[in-house]
Amino acid sequence: MMRNVPVLNPKQHKATAFVWLILIAVISLSSYAAVPLQAVLKTEFPEDPNANDGLSFRVLCYHDARDNLRESFQTWPERGALETSTLIEQFDWLKENGYHVVSLDDILTARKGGAKLPSKSVLLTFDDGYLSMYTRVFPLLKLFNYPAVIGLVGEWLEESKEGKVFYGDRWIARNNFVTWPQVREMVTSGLVEVASHSHSLHKSAISNPQGSLPSAAITRIYNPQTRHYENDVEYIARLRADLGRNSALIERETGKKPRTMIWPYGAYNMLGVQAAQAEGMPIIMTLEAGGNTPDQPITRIRRNMLVFHDKVSDLKRNLLQPASYDGNEQPLTRIVAVDLDSLYDPNPVLQEKKVGELIERIKRLQINTVYLRAVADLDHDGKVDAAYFPNRHLPVRADLFNRVAWQLLTRAAVPAETFYAYVWLPVDGFELPSEQFPNRQVIKDIYEDAAKNAPRIGGLLIGEGIDAKVNPDENLASFTRELIATFKVHQPYAFTALLIPAAALFNDIAGNNAFPSFASLLKQFDFVTVAIPQTIDKSSDTEHSLEVLMDKVTQTPGALNSTAFLLHTAHEKTLVPSEQLASQLQYLQQNGARNFGYYPDQSANDHPLFTDIRPAISLQTNPGQKP
Repeated sequence: MMRNVPVLNPKQHKATAFVWLILIAVISLSSYAAVPLQAVLKTEFPEDPNANDGLSFRVLCYHDARDNLRESFQTWPERGALETSTLIEQFDWLKENGYHVVSLDDILTARKGGAKLPSKSVLLTFDDGYLSMYTRVFPLLKLFNYPAVIGLVGEWLEESKEGKVFYGDRWIARNNFVTWPQVREMVTSGLVEVASHSHSLHKSAISNPQGSLPSAAITRIYNPQTRHYENDVEYIARLRADLGRNSALIERETGKKPRTMIWPYGAYNMLGVQAAQAEGMPIIMTLEAGGNTPDQPITRIRRNMLVFHDKVSDLKRNLLQPASYDGNEQPLTRIVAVDLDSLYDPNPVLQEKKVGELIERIKRLQINTVYLRAVADLDHDGKVDAAYFPNRHLPVRADLFNRVAWQLLTRAAVPAETFYAYVWLPVDGFELPSEQFPNRQVIKDIYEDAAKNAPRIGGLLIGEGIDAKVNPDENLASFTRELIATFKVHQPYAFTALLIPAAALFNDIAGNNAFPSFASLLKQFDFVTVAIPQTIDKSSDTEHSLEVLMDKVTQTPGALNSTAFLLHTAHEKTLVPSEQLASQLQYLQQNGARNFGYYPDQSANDHPLFTDIRPAISLQTNPGQKP
């Protein structure tokens, strides 16, 4: 069926027809003759304020281009694949709407003080080295005169007697990928630069005794036979060996050593960045969204990924999307906080059953954030004396945080890109098994171990228990900056949040000079999470407290964007009725709260009741909105 095409003026019609005639001749696109290129009006969205500064640029990340995309998914589903005609539409839209596709050399020249970039500069990248890069994309690059970067996985380009390569979790035909003669032809054209996408890191690796399989590039591999976790020296050596091998392979086949590292799945840490730099690749590309302004280092180039359902309207949004961490308004957050104590069981089978029940509950709640309290107080003396992750100073009760966080991302998160599993750690109150005093370095070690022993942590929540009475002071604020810096070496993309009791917020506004201002905390952290106690006798007392609290928060302009409200589900040892908790969450939303949730969730006891709490917290229902 022919799609409706808006009326074009003669100039537009002539240009579009010309493009299509050449495309048909160059790459035999007769199959698309019945699907005319749809004309797209210029975007109505606000322009990027940095688009014309001569230094800023955007990067688009593509993967595969296919004919009959939907049908191909029956045998080879690939989220990053686009219909070839869609790619043509996007390339044509870029040209018609004033975007200038630039090369990596253009960007580096501008960064070094040379010729400025043109307005609305865009760099094109194509990951994985699919055969379509040569058969479909390369002809388009020549037609539009667009330069591009291609990221190659060395392991997938190797020849084997069986003619197959291991891709993800299965074997596929080697001829799904480009050949080295084809790569050399593209490089010789001057349009294509080759980057490393690793040699053998584009796959999973075992990260814990339960068998979780995150990206090999960020995983401290666990050996089930020896029960040994990869240490720093072994991890870095593995990365450097892999990156060095791929660089040597690319140099041997193309005559040019790659200067750019594109991390598989966009998963990286600063140790990986240092390994890439040591192997001669100072340019690092990620999958963090947003533009690259002059202050964005080349060791962390942001890219927006296009996927199978993205049309021109999605391309426009990608080209205007603000960076995730530049102070712009954060997305809505719905939070469930979980004590890992409630999931622990000395019987691994029973423990895995509890984990599964939690994962299913979170999935059905349809929220996007889970705080996981990753330490334990075994003797209930108010001191932390065990952890749920491998570390240098505390006994490990079980490697549970890694398991739960990964299961949330792979089973409960839809989509995974907008789901955040936080590790929740205290700053004080550690009780070590030796006489070693828990000084700042020890605490930093614990934070570092939490960060490096669990891949893809969405955020770090810093704070004591939800019932803590101690207010953060200036010394604490200073120390938390050190903890965040240590943590982000291994989790550079993680959000940060500070947990404070509601009483501390009142003390701040009352003029307590020992407490950092609420406004300063909002600047230091992505979120400030306010822990709200409960009353049982009169639910109206809590609602009155919420009213006063909301009034206090709104006194700071913009505070609701990055303030989260965390309601306790119990008062001392008495559980708060589920309907009361749901009513409180609805009250928060009705009065402008963007980020809220509850603690603790007790999935084993269905508290709060799923039927009561889901309508109040799910991102799918939007309860209690004002008319």
